[in-house]
Amino acid sequence: PIAAYRSSRARGGAEGGGKRRRIAENGHPAEDSNLESDEEDEEFVLPRGVSAFCSTSALETENTRDAIQLWWAPRPFNQRSGYTKRAIDVPLVNGWFKEHVPRDNPVKVRVSYQKLLKCYVLNALHHRKQKPMKKKDLMKSLKATKFFQQTELDWVEAGLQVCRQGHNMLNLLINRKNLNYLHLDYNFNLKPVKTLTTKERKKSRFGNAFHLCREIFRLTKMIVDAHVQFRLGHVDAYQLADGLQYTFAHVGQLTGMYRYKYRLMRQIRMCKDLKHLIYYRFNQGSVGKGPGVGFWAPMWRVWLFFLRGVTPLL
Repeated sequence: PIAAYRSSRARGGAEGGGKRRRIAENGHPAEDSNLESDEEDEEFVLPRGVSAFCSTSALETENTRDAIQLWWAPRPFNQRSGYTKRAIDVPLVNGWFKEHVPRDNPVKVRVSYQKLLKCYVLNALHHRKQKPMKKKDLMKSLKATKFFQQTELDWVEAGLQVCRQGHNMLNLLINRKNLNYLHLDYNFNLKPVKTLTTKERKKSRFGNAFHLCREIFRLTKMIVDAHVQFRLGHVDAYQLADGLQYTFAHVGQLTGMYRYKYRLMRQIRMCKDLKHLIYYRFNQGSVGKGPGVGFWAPMWRVWLFFLRGVTPLL
C-alpha cells in the first residue's frame, strides 16, 4: 500500500543519509569538496571596454533637487496627469498631524495634534460614497432666471460688490422696521445715533440670522480690504499673506460671529489647532518666532466649508 511505501522510503532515506555523512577523525563533519573547488577558481574579471551604466552622465543637474522634491510632494502635487482638483479640496497639512508629534513641543501643540487627528478619523469613518446622480450646471440654472446676469470681473471688484450689496441689504431690513436711529457703517458695525428709550431698544432688536449675516459680511470686508491694500501697493505679498493668516486664525477675536451661532466655536478651535501645527513647524531653528507665517490656506478651507454649509440656512 501507499502508506507502507512512504514509511519505508522515509526510513531508507534516513539510514542512507546517516551512511553518506562523513565524519572526520576529530569528530567534526568533513569539508565539502565543492567549497575547496570554489576557492581554487580564479576571480572574475570584466572584459575590456565594459563600463558602468550611465557612467558618462552627470550624477545631478540643476533640476535634480526640484525633481526629488516633486517626487516626494504630497498628493496631488506629485502627479503630472489626472483629474483637476480645486484649491479648496487640497489639504496641505493633513500629513503633518498624522505623524508623531515631536516630544519637545509644548502641551498645547501636542493636544492640537491629537484634536486634528481625531477630527480626521471621525470624518473618514462617516464618509460615504456619493450616490450616482445627474449633475446640474449651477451657472446655467442661474443664467436661465431673470435675477442673474453674467459678466467678467476681477475677484477684488467682485468682493467689493458683495460688500456693497450686503450693506444695502442690511440697510433695507433696518429701514423696513423704521429704525432711523440705528446706523450701519461700512465696517458693518450697528450702532445707535442717540440714547434709546426702552421702547426703542425693544423695537430695534434683530434675530440671530441678521446679526450672523452682518458678522459674515464684516469678515468678508476685512479680507477684501486686505486685498485692496495690496492692489494699491501699500503692502507687499508677504504682508498680505501674513494678514490673511492672522485674520483666519483669529476670527473669534476680530468678529462676534460666535455670539449668534455658538457651534461656530468648532471652527475657531480648529483654526487655533492649525495655527499651533503650522507655527511650530515653521518657527524652528534659525527662523525663530516672528510676527506671522503667511500660510493661510488650511484655515481658509475651514471657513469656506463653514460658509458653504451655513449659507442655505440663512
